[in-house]
Amino acid sequence: MTTAITKSSWQGAALAAAMFFIVSLSPSTVTAEGNERLQPVTDPQIQQALQQGTKIRIAGTGLHSLPETPGTIDIELNPGETVERVLLYWQVFDDDVDYDTEIEVTVGGTTYPVIGEVIGEFVDFYQATNPVTSFYGAYSATIRADITNLGLIQQGNNSLTISGLEEIELPIPGFGDDGKNGAGIMLIYSDGSDSTLQLFDGHDAVWWRTDIRTIYVGQPVRFEFAASDNDRTADLSMFVASVEGQQSGEERQSVVEIRIGDSDVIRDINVLTSAQGDEWDDYLRQFTVPAGTEFVEVVILSESDPYQDPNNSDVNPASLVWLTAGLSLTEPEPEECDCRPKLLTFKYVGGSCDATSNDLGGHLKCRGDLHWADGIDIKAIKGKGRRGHLRLDNDWIAKDGTFTVSSRGKQHAQLPERLKLILRAGHKKQMLRLNTACDTPMQVGDQFGPLLLVDMETPEHCDKDRNQCRNRGGKERHKWFKKYFYRGH
Repeated sequence: MTTAITKSSWQGAALAAAMFFIVSLSPSTVTAEGNERLQPVTDPQIQQALQQGTKIRIAGTGLHSLPETPGTIDIELNPGETVERVLLYWQVFDDDVDYDTEIEVTVGGTTYPVIGEVIGEFVDFYQATNPVTSFYGAYSATIRADITNLGLIQQGNNSLTISGLEEIELPIPGFGDDGKNGAGIMLIYSDGSDSTLQLFDGHDAVWWRTDIRTIYVGQPVRFEFAASDNDRTADLSMFVASVEGQQSGEERQSVVEIRIGDSDVIRDINVLTSAQGDEWDDYLRQFTVPAGTEFVEVVILSESDPYQDPNNSDVNPASLVWLTAGLSLTEPEPEECDCRPKLLTFKYVGGSCDATSNDLGGHLKCRGDLHWADGIDIKAIKGKGRRGHLRLDNDWIAKDGTFTVSSRGKQHAQLPERLKLILRAGHKKQMLRLNTACDTPMQVGDQFGPLLLVDMETPEHCDKDRNQCRNRGGKERHKWFKKYFYRGH
């Protein structure tokens, strides 16, 4: 155990009177709208990245070694992965609310000054927008910067050195400049997989001290999504600061609780240990989301193991700041089907994703909006992370024009079970991810966003009206439908 002044020893002496006032007035959880909880990210560029991306990768570092030793973050970008957004988070304690929102990032000998914005603070229980002091009698904030345009993350391993924060100062003598808790890189990227992303961030202080009844209870983050008929894989990524270390004290108790729908519960006990250096943790957890599940709920608890210590007898479990919670939910691969179509012909009729008439059993993904553009550029790509483009007879069409997509393989080869259509009109973009498997059949007359399916060729043994197996032979070439819609009706 350290002999230095710790967060736990100072909090017991200096916060007791102030927190007695709060707790005696109300036994409720200390919380505040928009600050003392994590909220869904609203920045338009980050939202777009979450729609286009499929995975989240995080890497962070503690910064208590500053200014003598900068922190180092190593993060990879693998072949086949495309950067959608790069975010830098950091968390600080300071003696006033004029936080140091400038940090320095050095890559390859070049230093880039980065200016961030405060996205959450510790606030007054009754005045939700009024920052007040918390740990160490200091103000506390989470800061975020979008550093995508710096181009620092390239293919391969990337090493970033973090320094700066020279204006940080704690108000209590003896703590020095150790309000610099840490920083982390969050990489939002796409890898061709069929996954969806959600991201919450902000500032949520968590601490339960039983001897003086101090209560900062973490607010649950709830990820909601449509149920699936199949099990899915989820990856949870979180940044957490100020759990334990030379400053906060050693062996501070905590529980990360993950509720998977109404049945399963995961409790990770004491996994937050400033594993990335004083005082910062990258929390990563992969788990299965059973079929039929519609939500995952996550919360960080300041308490000991509820099974080993049901009465939470630890007088001073971990105090911490929770910054982010991101979830990637991967869809299962559909079963191969020998009735996948050979050719699909679409007519560009316009419309948003809301115009879709067949969501392919929940497997259709539609993002973006062309806003009824007069003409569009088209790209067709294989899904499931497979490389290579598909064959198009037209890569640009005007309104009411048609295009046909087919395989680049053998002349009569079937299309892959998943394909992606990327439509562009100037700066506007729309993406359609289609499932061609016969367990979720498509049929002529279906509309997918701005595209109407007007013709389809399937193998000889498949159903006449859709990509579904049947017992009689017959080649499908919907000539009556093609003749009607090709005329512009």
